[in-house]
Amino acid sequence: MIHKLILNLAALLLISMCLLIPISGIAQDAVDEGLERSEVKFFTVDHAVFRYDANHCQLEIYALIDRSYLATEPMQDGVQARYEITFQVLENDSTLIGDSWIRTDWVQADSLRSFGQKIPELVKYMIKPGDYRIAVRVVDQIAQKYLVEEYAVNVEAFSTEAIDISDIMLASRIEKSETDAGEFEHNGLLVLPNAERMFGVSNPQVFHYVEIYNLTQSDTATYWVDRAILDDRGAVLRRFDRLIREVPGPNVVDVDAFSVATLRTGVYTLRIVATDIVTGTQATADRAFWVYRPNEEITFAPRIDPGFDVDAMTEEEVELELNAIRYMLNDNVRTAIKDLDGMNAKRTFLSRFWYSNDPDTTTTVNEFRTEYLRRLDLANSRYGTYQREGWSTDRGRVLLMHGEPDYIDDHPFDSETNGAWQVWEYHQIEGGVIYVFVDRNNLGEYTQVHSTKNGELNNPYWYEIEFSR
Repeated sequence: MIHKLILNLAALLLISMCLLIPISGIAQDAVDEGLERSEVKFFTVDHAVFRYDANHCQLEIYALIDRSYLATEPMQDGVQARYEITFQVLENDSTLIGDSWIRTDWVQADSLRSFGQKIPELVKYMIKPGDYRIAVRVVDQIAQKYLVEEYAVNVEAFSTEAIDISDIMLASRIEKSETDAGEFEHNGLLVLPNAERMFGVSNPQVFHYVEIYNLTQSDTATYWVDRAILDDRGAVLRRFDRLIREVPGPNVVDVDAFSVATLRTGVYTLRIVATDIVTGTQATADRAFWVYRPNEEITFAPRIDPGFDVDAMTEEEVELELNAIRYMLNDNVRTAIKDLDGMNAKRTFLSRFWYSNDPDTTTTVNEFRTEYLRRLDLANSRYGTYQREGWSTDRGRVLLMHGEPDYIDDHPFDSETNGAWQVWEYHQIEGGVIYVFVDRNNLGEYTQVHSTKNGELNNPYWYEIEFSR
């Protein structure tokens, strides 16, 4: 159970959820093709941004596919899995750039495909700074199942004058590339990124790759690299010896590794600070990662937030808040919550959930939680009934997920239809979607009967069905 929980918690941390992010068209394409959505999260996505030139950045998107979850078919002298992977970068709900290809994975026998074996995939795109969404879909072509991962990303411009640093790419392996390493080649190095950012017994070495830009050049110029590991509250657990390196050029690649042998199960942050010795200026990059050790208790220090003290919450308040966030969780995480043993585990989960969705961890206010609780209060005040709290109704669920609609077409009860209904319009989701709710019993509780949103109940004949009785 702990193993399942840590994987789900890691997913919550590493993939930033957003209440207002719609699912891209590649999910609908899969539905249209008659594919079934996988209930198992069998791949993980991550990204890193590097400088390309003065006006562009290089966005690298990488995925790790767990080969043990892929279905196989018998082949000559073995078995074979076959999957299609699609990468997309979207801007304003439209695909800016993307690629798709089909891979095969052959082994001699299914017994050789064990849990933990990963298949890496990576693409590189040159884009301008801006706000985008990354969408990745993997289709198991034998099982006819698919899964989509999608999240927002802000690509910031790099300085062209002052010292600057790229994202940190955490990797399972980095070594000199003697041959063509294909998409995994980075400045003469083979870099296999770890999209899960999970380390532990089976992979105790955390390799990391960064690029440092705009260093001052001279015959004796050097730069410093300071590295530290921070705990989940931002306190420094360990500092590494300062690295002093010569400046071979204005832009350099810095690669190193460290062991997690002394770290317990939990979430940490690697901080890298590069210092230009000539100017004394610095650039800093942070990257979160996980350490997992089987059968080791998961421990977290609660985040200090004057608006959220999980230890001060009553058991009833904890249970209510866990229920209220269920709409943002996938089936596996909801199951993990049910399996949590004891109130301490539930408090830990709740604390980690809000922390992982905090859009700005440099402040003590969690804007994500503040907005969500505001919507929760609205749902309870507007849509609550004698039998149900407002957040658990259909309209409450949609309000929690997407906020208030841009427009409500309200049809109160009339004698002609013998019923009442509402049409909610969201203009910024998937190019515009609607939700239709009907008050079937004339008691003020509206049931969702139709929506054009991907993944929602879709019944274009709802009116005839509801009002022809």
